[in-house]
Amino acid sequence: MRTYKEIMEDFALREIPVDAPNFYDHPNFIAAERSNPEYLNNCAFYVASRPYSEEYLKQAEVIITKASKLLYEHLKKNGRQGACVDITGILARMLEKHGVWCASIKGSCTIEFPPSSNEETTYFWSVDHGESTAAHSWLFAPPFNIVDITIGEQAYSGKKKKYVPKIILEKGGTDSTAEIEDIISPSAIAQLQMQGVPRNKFFEYAARQMEEVQRFFPAKTVECDKGARFKFCPVAIHASEEPLEGMRNMDFKGKTPHKLYKKYFEKSIGSINA
Repeated sequence: MRTYKEIMEDFALREIPVDAPNFYDHPNFIAAERSNPEYLNNCAFYVASRPYSEEYLKQAEVIITKASKLLYEHLKKNGRQGACVDITGILARMLEKHGVWCASIKGSCTIEFPPSSNEETTYFWSVDHGESTAAHSWLFAPPFNIVDITIGEQAYSGKKKKYVPKIILEKGGTDSTAEIEDIISPSAIAQLQMQGVPRNKFFEYAARQMEEVQRFFPAKTVECDKGARFKFCPVAIHASEEPLEGMRNMDFKGKTPHKLYKKYFEKSIGSINA
């Protein structure tokens, strides 16, 4: 396991500055990532390990809350479901412009509904049909462990949606254990078994980065006031390759993410002054 000290020493050796939240855009970082695709993990691990002042955390909470609620409203107007990876990337790029440190997480989410609902558990599996997929995505952005503004805009069956909050902004959450059934779908489990992979090697074979990622970002269970329970299981780290100015992954009534930002976010969500 890499330590904070080791990560900082490596950044220094490669002359990668860490003076801004989007330091992964620096040419030296990009060069390191080209030779090692998992190098992006170091950026997220740095965000998880670096110290934050109380003043920073107070300011960041206000900015993250404002930006999350505002972007959710535009997502809802857009009408697209399952946009978690794109929206998480857009939100991260917006927050970085205002001095907020964050990391984009890809993983699984298991939702248990209250017994009175008679609704079955919903799984967003990271490994399905034998392939690793972006089942769900959210932000780690101190003071929040989980910033999820797409959980309410997924395709739910039955009456499940009434138990799901619009967004989740969670500072705590209970440390949990990611079970095989949280990460790997039944069909993918069957494929692994047919290939002769032992059950205790499933994660090593199908979700190789998960163990290291969860040392910095453990699985968390969050209980919401509507009665549903959400288990967030990080599997990998991701980040948008494009800056906000170059994003074309979503259309907001004719506006690119950057144009949306300029009109509604830039002057309204505040910036870190600490």
